[in-house]
This record gives sequence, structure tokens and C-alpha cells, in this order.
Amino acid sequence: MKNLLKFTVLFLLFTVVFTSCNKDEEEAINYNLESDYFTLENATYMKETFPEISSTAPVIENIAGNPSILAGGSNPIQLRSNAEIAHVFVGVKDVAGYLKLPINSEEIFSFLILMNQNITATNFDIKVAVQDTSGNVSEVSYITVSLIQAGTGRLQVSCSWNQLNDVDLHLIEPNQEEIYYGNGMSTSGGDLDVDSNADCSIDNINNENITYGDTAVIQSGEYIVNVDLYANCNIDDTTNYNITAYYEGELITPTFGTNPYNGSFEATDADGGGAGDGETVLKFVIPATLAKSYGSEKTVLKFNYATDKPKRKVLSPQKL
Repeated sequence: MKNLLKFTVLFLLFTVVFTSCNKDEEEAINYNLESDYFTLENATYMKETFPEISSTAPVIENIAGNPSILAGGSNPIQLRSNAEIAHVFVGVKDVAGYLKLPINSEEIFSFLILMNQNITATNFDIKVAVQDTSGNVSEVSYITVSLIQAGTGRLQVSCSWNQLNDVDLHLIEPNQEEIYYGNGMSTSGGDLDVDSNADCSIDNINNENITYGDTAVIQSGEYIVNVDLYANCNIDDTTNYNITAYYEGELITPTFGTNPYNGSFEATDADGGGAGDGETVLKFVIPATLAKSYGSEKTVLKFNYATDKPKRKVLSPQKL
């Protein structure tokens, strides 16, 4: 009886220690996907192991996304499978956790990755798998991306797109000064620090970015975001583009349009446009109570590509 009691006590002690160790191991896992990398709208963050491939698995036949990303920007992903899909799973290689996004039973679909403004990883692999309507999970596909240095700042407006052509981002400030490729820095300090694929000199970045750094003046009033297809660069397919706008680290609630905003151009929309051109896709207001000039402690990364980037030499005849 004494031996049995001793065995029971030892067994209970071992169970407590084992359970405690498992709990410590679980707590030691750093689920930092959303805080350090990216988010997906309407997705659920799953703090668990990435799903494994099923014995009867759907196949990702094609997947594409931008190889270049900006902090605070976006990355449009296009995917084609051989089966009707119910969910897509998105994560980062060697990073715990993943995002689960519901899909409405489609074989061909797209989704938008919203890059965190605080991202610091310079190169990483986005991992993607799909789950069909029967619950079967595909093999993982990877998209390798590289971080392009760009300003985040207190106010940041970014555009990404999916074709190797020249899309231009325009931002009209409350005082009506327009930031675009022909006026890269406003008197308030708003800076077009990433201008991609200028005059069809293809750099594969497919992103444009306007940022207001620590010493910029954030005017109160209405801001207008225009997007223009400057040149199709012999691309005949539809160009899908995405806009994001952040103020003090938060997505801005717009007065017109949606944020993020998703739109598209046809090749025939190319117009060689300059100031005042493009489609108005987003409007937002910075109230006087929130506008600031100086004193932000947010770190701003300055894009250093401008010295090597070719400038547009010829505008459209209407702008000469």
C-alpha cells in the first residue's frame, strides 16, 4: 500500500511537471505574423501549426504576387487551383501561426496582403495553401519577397499593382498642391519616394509611395487620391491596383471610396497623364484636432533609389 501511494504521488508530480513544460513551450512560441509582417482583411489569425497536405489534395496551378513590398503597402496575390476553394491559408516560412481567409468556392481568385508599417524583415517567403470544399488541403506554394526601403511616416499613401507597366499615384493636399511624378515633394513635405516603372523603364517594384516624415506639415482638410495608368508598356491584360492610406499607424476611414481600395485599368486607359489626371479613388479628411507638424517619434525609412531611377523625359502632348 505504501509503495502504491508513493507511485501515485510520483505519477501526479510527473504529470504536473509535464503539463507545465508543455504550457511553457506553448507560451514560448512567438506568434508575431500580424505584428511583424502582414494582415489580411476578413481573415482569422490561427495560432497553431500550418495545415498539412491532405492525401487527396487540391493543386495550386498558378500563384503570382509582387516580388517587392513596402512597409505599409500591399501585395495583391492571384491564385488558380484545380478545385473549388473554401479557404486560403497564408503565412510566412519559419514563422508561427497563419491567416485563414474564407473564399466563396472559386478556382480562380485574388486577395490582398496588407504589409505592416513596422515590418523590418528584408527578405522572406510568403507561404500559401488552399483548402477545397471537401476539407482537403493543398501542398504549400511560396512567394519570395524583398522589402524596398520607403517612408512610412505619420501619413502614408501607397499604391501597388500587378502588371509590368507604369501606374502613377497622385495625392492632392488640402491647399490643392498635387504630389505626383512631376512634383515629387510638396511644400508641406509630402514626398513621392517610390516611383516605379517610370516611362516603362521596368524595375519590377510595381509600387508607388507618398510619405510625410517627421518634419512634414500635416495639413488639416481634405486629401484626394488619384490613380492613373500613364503607359501600358505593351501589356494588353487588365491591370489591377490597390490603394492603402494610413494616418498615425491606422488605416484612415475615407469620406469617399474604400480603404484599402481595389480598382483596375484596361490597356486602352493609358493616357500619359500629368497633373490633374487619373481616376479619383479615395478621399479622406484630416481634422484640425488631429493635424500635426512636428514631434512624431515614428521612425521613417527614406527610400534611396531616386538617384538611380530614370526620370520621365516626355509628357503627353497635352501637357507640353
